[in-house]
Amino acid sequence: MNSVIPRGDGEILWLGGSEYGRPVEILVEPGTTGTRAFTMGAQNLPPRGHVPTHRHPYEEILFVYQGRARITVDGVPHEVGPETAVFVPPDVYHSIENVGEAELRLTFTLSPPGYENVFRELARAGNDHPRVPA
Repeated sequence: MNSVIPRGDGEILWLGGSEYGRPVEILVEPGTTGTRAFTMGAQNLPPRGHVPTHRHPYEEILFVYQGRARITVDGVPHEVGPETAVFVPPDVYHSIENVGEAELRLTFTLSPPGYENVFRELARAGNDHPRVPA
């Protein structure tokens, strides 16, 4: 089992297909570290890039460490910058949008583990999170 996983050494999954999709990197999950508490990963979004509105039965912490984002949680938009954490309760709709001119870099932590398998299935199917009707 690994205790140290540098960025770039994780499992990179392309949601929405490799040509126009977005990469998600799984860094910490039960299969690589033996964790029983959470899954952790990272992703970069280009300017105007976004993660569609979705929900899941997992608690999630998003941590922005570079760039500017609009993270909408339960219909409430939050404009956030570097060094900012956003908590998303389970079963709450949320989305992420890069509203800056530079790349948005963030991490996500989901508890309990298991959502990494949803990411894998979405990547295998060439899909992203299903769009939620407005």
